[in-house]
Amino acid sequence: MSWSQQVVSTDRGTFEVFVSGAGDPICISHLYEAFSEKGDAFAEHFTKHKTVYLINLKNAGNSDKVKTKSELTMRETIKDLESIRIALGHERWSFAGHSTGGFLGLSYAITFPESFESFIISCSAPSKEFMKNEQCLYNPKGKFGNEYMKIFLTLFFPFSTKKQRTRALRKWIEYSLHRPEKYDQYFSSNDQSESKTIGSRIKAYIKDLQHYDVRKELPHIRIPTLILCGEHDVQCPAIYSKEMHKLITNSKLTIFKESNHFPYIEEAEAYQREIKLFFDSIDNGSKSF
Repeated sequence: MSWSQQVVSTDRGTFEVFVSGAGDPICISHLYEAFSEKGDAFAEHFTKHKTVYLINLKNAGNSDKVKTKSELTMRETIKDLESIRIALGHERWSFAGHSTGGFLGLSYAITFPESFESFIISCSAPSKEFMKNEQCLYNPKGKFGNEYMKIFLTLFFPFSTKKQRTRALRKWIEYSLHRPEKYDQYFSSNDQSESKTIGSRIKAYIKDLQHYDVRKELPHIRIPTLILCGEHDVQCPAIYSKEMHKLITNSKLTIFKESNHFPYIEEAEAYQREIKLFFDSIDNGSKSF
């Protein structure tokens, strides 16, 4: 899939945006990843139905650098997304977020509900409580122990070699696959889309996470919402997608039985089918699920 680069100037700064697909607009972003013209495997699923705006936030790609650390918070980031929507001239758009992109989307939907046409949240959670789950990769007292901390330190330790970082990243992803032996099958393609983790943004995310809890606000979300998750997710366990489904009145939940944290890769056809059914139902006039 071809992605074209755009530079969008807003009253909050200038942002690098990659565009693909056709139809009504949908915004896709992530709290601490930078995208390129190669696109993104999650975002690709939406190009068959919408015009996708894949957004590099501040400090990511060729978007503006921040002047103060506060600009990296979720609170300020959703204001940036809203300024981009306005600059692009869209009265409303949909939003899709995977993992921490879902955290961002939930905060956005709560703060600017009038800007949303529909909402897709994938493998995410409504509060920091997910890190206390026994099955969560990020819980040092859980089944994985300190494995994630070892990976994290290798990835961000300034004296780690490229080879060490590559091995650590692979281990992180393998833990997040239901069938880790399929890693090479999933990620070996030469034209595989790729993203880059932004250190300054992940530090801001970790700080935000200490206070992250939007559960009380979720019943106020009325827009059509599709919640997707893998049954074996070790990053954001499926129980938290079920919790979101209970709290968001107008939502549909689909659990992928053969997936971990990447159902859009692990069960790509079924994932695409659910997205199509969701958008088709909205196009046919359905306002509730």
